[in-house]
Amino acid sequence: MKDATINVRIENWIYQETRKQGVNISQVVRDALIAEVERRKKENFKEKLLKAQAALKKIKMKDIVEDIREMRESR
Repeated sequence: MKDATINVRIENWIYQETRKQGVNISQVVRDALIAEVERRKKENFKEKLLKAQAALKKIKMKDIVEDIREMRESR
């Protein structure tokens, strides 16, 4: 997989403090981006799940049972 390069502007004091503390900025940014992508994936999945749930609530169990019986009888 090919890597991409990004540029991030931060205030100088933050940069100086990260250097002083020995923070690996690249790793922190990489981890934060991965966490954000995963959070958004879960959020999108939840939204789709709620839409599907709403659609399924409109289907009556009686209709499902009747359809299954018809399919069985047609065999």
